[in-house]
Amino acid sequence: MTINRTILVLSSILLLSACGNDGDGTATTPQLSQGQLSLAISDSPMAGVTHVGMVMGELVMTDSAGVIHRHDLQNMAFNLLDYQGMDSHLMVDSIDLPSGQFHDAYVTIQQGDGNDGCFVEDGQGRHGLHVTNGQLPVADFEIVAGQHLGITMEIDLYRGLSMDQGQYYLNHQAMWSIDNRQMGHLLGEVDPQWIADCETTYSDLTPASGQFSHMAYLYPEAVTNINQMADMTTNPSVSFILPTAVSPMLQDGGGHWHFAMGYLPEGNYRVGYSCLGHLDDPTTDDISNGPFVMFKDSGSITIEAGAHGGQQTIHECGNGNGGHHGGHGG
Repeated sequence: MTINRTILVLSSILLLSACGNDGDGTATTPQLSQGQLSLAISDSPMAGVTHVGMVMGELVMTDSAGVIHRHDLQNMAFNLLDYQGMDSHLMVDSIDLPSGQFHDAYVTIQQGDGNDGCFVEDGQGRHGLHVTNGQLPVADFEIVAGQHLGITMEIDLYRGLSMDQGQYYLNHQAMWSIDNRQMGHLLGEVDPQWIADCETTYSDLTPASGQFSHMAYLYPEAVTNINQMADMTTNPSVSFILPTAVSPMLQDGGGHWHFAMGYLPEGNYRVGYSCLGHLDDPTTDDISNGPFVMFKDSGSITIEAGAHGGQQTIHECGNGNGGHHGGHGG
């Protein structure tokens, strides 16, 4: 199986807003019992992939009375890679919904065959893209009368995108959605000595291209040391814990290394680093049964949402990059 990587700070995001008719032709709910929902999308890029074409059909959600609400997205098409890190694409702008709890929410997509529907472009051409069940899931949410709710769904392409026999697949394991008031963004600064030391230590594992794949791995707070850090896999060994998110590290024009992860639920995490991302197949346990190694434990961090959500947290890996905080674009 060939895995192509691109940098997605996907993360990919779905933002939900509510205002107006829900688009399914049902009667309008009185304004006093309505709230608003907006829907946007963002991703985390992945090396080797130059375009991830998405074609969206409709937003579907079910209220507490079992009524299904639909909002037509009119086959909205866009390149997911245009919306990385803290950037997002607004898909639904302030639609009206009745107040109350909603569940079984998802966005339908048009499965691709390389000619029509969703697709991925890489160095080998254009390929069809299939998403699990043809849907992008959205977590359950509550609409409060007179209030606006914004939800973001992040798509981590490194963990979710894989290729098999000329066809790309995107699975739900690498997606999450979050109330925008309860999330923050992570900006990482990376010690250049880490980069040099990892490449020197594993010079015998240099990829054919000559370019190592430097990656940041974000873990839940249950991880307390490097020996618990799993690679990207669907079936980790019992003593390892899967990463919450993965992002490539980039070098800016000034030579400083950095990474970004957007739309993270507030809470405590831990960061790991490796230069062997090119050996990390998201479908196999490469840290137990392959050559992949986690090189450094960068310690714990706390992601805070701030007063209105979206607060930025800067984390230094080692000595960071000497206080140069620019160049964190996704």
